[in-house]
Amino acid sequence: MLAVLALFFVASCAEDDGLVFIATPSEEGVAFQNSFASNYLLSEETADNLAERFVWNEADFGAPVNVTYELHGSIDPTFATSEIVGSTAETNIGVTVSVLLDMAEELGLDDDPNTADMGNTGQVYFRLRAFVGAGQGEPTEMISEIEPLNIEVIERQPDGTCASIWAVGEATEDAGWDWSSPIEFTCENDVRSTHVSLINGTFRFFSTEGDWASGMNFPYYVSEGYTIDANFEDAADGDNNFRFIGTPGVYELVVDDVNKTITLNESQYYLVGEAIVQTGWDWANRPVMVEVDPYVYSVDVELTNGAFRFFTVDTDWGSGLNYPYFVDEGYTIDANFENAEDGDSNFSFIGTPGTYTLTVDTANKTITLN
Repeated sequence: MLAVLALFFVASCAEDDGLVFIATPSEEGVAFQNSFASNYLLSEETADNLAERFVWNEADFGAPVNVTYELHGSIDPTFATSEIVGSTAETNIGVTVSVLLDMAEELGLDDDPNTADMGNTGQVYFRLRAFVGAGQGEPTEMISEIEPLNIEVIERQPDGTCASIWAVGEATEDAGWDWSSPIEFTCENDVRSTHVSLINGTFRFFSTEGDWASGMNFPYYVSEGYTIDANFEDAADGDNNFRFIGTPGVYELVVDDVNKTITLNESQYYLVGEAIVQTGWDWANRPVMVEVDPYVYSVDVELTNGAFRFFTVDTDWGSGLNYPYFVDEGYTIDANFENAEDGDSNFSFIGTPGTYTLTVDTANKTITLN
C-alpha cells in the first residue's frame, strides 16, 4: 500500500508541473481612472514638476500572470507613430512637464509670442497598453481608449532684460577672427544692439564670449524666423557665416528678438542754426556729422557766434537735441559752447569764428572743438 501511495503522489506532482495557464483578456479591458485637467500649462521653469499621474484599473487576463503596462504618447491622434513614455508593473505612472514640453516642441509650439508658426497651444494623445507573455511569442495585450490632453506653453513676456551676444569675424573691422576684442551687443528692452565698423567679409554671432561652439550663423536666424537686412547674405562657407555686402562704414547693428529682425542703420547728427555759416536755420545745406568710429561723430564746420541745435533725423524739427539734453546725459561740453537760454535752450557758440572739427563722442560723453 505504501508503494502504491508513493507512486500516486509522484504522478500527481508530475501532472502539476505541466499545468499551462492561458491568458484571456477580460471584457472590462483597461482604462484610465483619473480625471484629466481641461488644460495643462507648460514652462521650462516647471519642467521637473509632475504634470499628471495616469492611473488605470488592474488588467484581468483570467489567469495568475505578470502584467506589464506601457504608457504611450503621440502627437498623432491615430498613433501612426508614438513613444513609450513609461513602463511599469504598477497601475500608475507619473508624467512630468518636461515630457509634455518635448511633445509641444514636436508640434512646433514655443514660448515666443512673436513666433509665426503654430503658436503655443495644441493637443497631445495618450493610451495604455497592458500585456503578458513578453519574450514568449506574440504577447496577449489590451489597449485602452485614447486620451487627448490640451497643452499650452506659457508665453514668455518681454521683461527688458536679455544676455549680451558677441560678433567676431573679418567683417567686424575692430575684432577680426579673434576673441581679444569681440564686438558686444548689449540688451535694452529685449533688443540687442551695438555700433560697429563693417567691411566686406564674413562674421558670426555668438551667445557666449570666447566659445566658438556657441555660434549663431545665418541659417540659424533664418530658421528662427528673422528678417535679415539686405546688406547681409549667407556666406555659404563651411560655417554658413553672415557676409556683409554693403558699403563699408560704421553702422548701428540691431538684433531685435521681439520683432525678429536684424537691421543696419546709419546713425548721424545734423546741424542747423545761425551759428552754422553754411545753412543757418535752414535744412538745405545742413552739415552732417557721420559716425567716423563706433559711437564717435565728427564733421568740419564753419562757425560764427550764434545759436544752433543737433538733430538726429534729417529735416525733422522734433528730433532736436539741445544744450540741456546733453548736460542731463552727463556730457562734458567744450567751453566754446553755452546754453543760449532762448526758447529752445539751443547751443550758443561763443568762441572765435572759424572752421573747426566738431566731434560728439557718445561713448565717452564729450563734445569737443578742434
